[in-house]
Amino acid sequence: MECLGRVAHLDSKNRAIILAKNKVNKNTKVFDSESNLVGRVADIFGPVNEPYLAISARKGVRITKIIGREVYRK
Repeated sequence: MECLGRVAHLDSKNRAIILAKNKVNKNTKVFDSESNLVGRVADIFGPVNEPYLAISARKGVRITKIIGREVYRK
């Protein structure tokens, strides 16, 4: 698995915000360190060389539990 970055905080729409380490496409599946599906990339914004990702949680996932943790893609 490839690390996307660490979840910094939640935005006003309850999406997890990450400063991305690498280029990522919208709708990319996002996993936690135990390979559990957390959600998908809903939005990409900010500077091109260091974009931010907004992650929408999958149904049944408490997005607040991943604040401060690293998330991954397969």
